[in-house]
This record gives sequence, C-alpha cells and structure tokens, in this order.
Amino acid sequence: MILTNEEIARKLREHASELARTGDNLYRVRAFRSAAMAVLGLTSEVAELVARGGSRELERVPGIGKSLAETIAGYVTTPTADIAA
Repeated sequence: MILTNEEIARKLREHASELARTGDNLYRVRAFRSAAMAVLGLTSEVAELVARGGSRELERVPGIGKSLAETIAGYVTTPTADIAA
C-alpha cells in the first residue's frame, strides 16, 4: 500500500506533536511541520517524485531537507516504517 500525500503529512504532523510533547529540539519540531505542509502543497504524489528521482527529488521541495526527504521516501518503499529522522 502506497501512502497518499495526506497520509504522509499526517504522519509528519503526528511526529512533530510527539517531539514537541517530549520537549525535543524546537528546530526538529518545526522541520517536521514544515515538511508536512510542503507535502500537502505538492501537485504530484510523493510516490511519483520518489519513482522519478528518489529522496533527492524530494530534497528539491522547499521545506524538505535531506534527512526528512529520506524519511518520506521510506514511506513510499516501506509504508509501515517508523519515522527515523
């Protein structure tokens, strides 16, 4: 099962909330929230982008850095994987 952009954004927001609740670095919390908004703003599905160029294609999206691009790409290849970024 391939996750939709909405599902990926939800996972990123949930992780941001968990990080905030546990007092993690505010930068990481914001990075996850920013990535969620970036995913929601895409005109293509993440799966299509990853099929075209892997996580590097996601790094081109403003608001998604290298680590989060790899995490998000992992959702396409392993939808049940936990967030590791």
